[in-house]
Amino acid sequence: MLLLYKKTWLISIVLAMMLPAVSSAQGGIVNESGTHLVANGTVHLIINNGGVKNDGTFTAGNSTLSFTGNTGTVNSFISGGSAVNLYNLTLNKSANGLQLNRNIGVSNTLLFTSGDSLFLNNYTIDLGTTGSLGGETNTKRITGRTGGYVQITQDLNAPSAVNPGNIGVEITSAANLGTTVIRRGHLQQAGVSVYRYFDITPAINSGLNATVNFYYFQNELGIISESNLGMFSSSNGGTSWTNIGENGIEQTLNYVTKNGISQFDRLTLANISTPLAVSLLYLKAKLADHQTLLNWATATESGNDHFKIERSANGRDFVFLASVPGAGNSSSIQYYAYTDKNPMAGINYYRLKQVDNNSHFTYSSVVMVNTGINQGQLMTVYPNPASGNIKLSFTLLKNQECLLQITDMNGKIIQSKAIRCIAGLNEMELSIAALPAGFYTISVAGSGLKSIPVLKK
Repeated sequence: MLLLYKKTWLISIVLAMMLPAVSSAQGGIVNESGTHLVANGTVHLIINNGGVKNDGTFTAGNSTLSFTGNTGTVNSFISGGSAVNLYNLTLNKSANGLQLNRNIGVSNTLLFTSGDSLFLNNYTIDLGTTGSLGGETNTKRITGRTGGYVQITQDLNAPSAVNPGNIGVEITSAANLGTTVIRRGHLQQAGVSVYRYFDITPAINSGLNATVNFYYFQNELGIISESNLGMFSSSNGGTSWTNIGENGIEQTLNYVTKNGISQFDRLTLANISTPLAVSLLYLKAKLADHQTLLNWATATESGNDHFKIERSANGRDFVFLASVPGAGNSSSIQYYAYTDKNPMAGINYYRLKQVDNNSHFTYSSVVMVNTGINQGQLMTVYPNPASGNIKLSFTLLKNQECLLQITDMNGKIIQSKAIRCIAGLNEMELSIAALPAGFYTISVAGSGLKSIPVLKK
């Protein structure tokens, strides 16, 4: 049974029924301030093509909150100013995923049945001491390349192949670790790791002689060859790293094994032959007076010989532009700059190749600028790269119906919207704030216009 209590008579949606109960809503649920929404028993609340906003009090009981439908993450979300602590949360959409707009807790099961991923969006999921993940795959999982993490807390006394909360790190040790907090995040470390890391914080953190199986998904590897994976450890939250190697790589089940770990810190995976010698803070590119200005900074450097600036017309095939000396060894922030005085017409992609004294090298993420002078290109997007809203403008010769589409790098259509275009200049604003960081393509199907790549920061 679902019960709503409110001091004043203003109720957005009231759902009350006898057990066992299944309640559904299209468009979403708003639990307003002063309202107490109680799920009494094993209620199953289904949100179809909508979101949940909680500004009141929600008591989950043993209920299940399921998201279904195919709407994008702009309309499929959990938000609000009050705590959202769930018992079961299920993602069961035919397409697209779910976005967090606030921190949540899940005390029993977070289950991925179908659809896309759950995007952390710089928020957190706390599984407490009893929650767990289920059904994660390469295409439907928790991810958050802009920040956020999923956390589990458990007592680990001589654990044997224990994967707390099923979040992807399996621990074996003859020692008593005591109360252990494990956080899984998806920010790339030092610009070159896989898109996954674990912060493991046990109450007793010495003499562990532990074995760890670090699990990952293929889509989290980036450009790293799976056979070259090794484990890296950082005791200062990712500022500097130690290559601790590996004792086995299981490429079918997707995990790296490391034995003999004496204490836990932050762990990630990267190219074992390319130590994370340089911690890159950022790489930025902007167009000014028909020139590309590149700026980047490092937090620390160890044996950094130089940076090579590389440019590409398609984001895949890069050519060398110039070399900039590195600071060598540094524990303070170092700032660098380079100007490309003759960028190509249209889209220009840039990356850094950081080269160590021993000739090992790593690549940065890719940034881009658009000179806007491609011959025959009548559609422009600004700003690009962008993190929130973008402005799209294009010119057509006649009035017509078109289909505006945003497609990811795998060719999957992320957003699609029918638009009425007019003869002459068409201008509109789009929000890409809910999209994960990466490259996307914007097109106006039926217009004959050339599609434009966009980088979401």
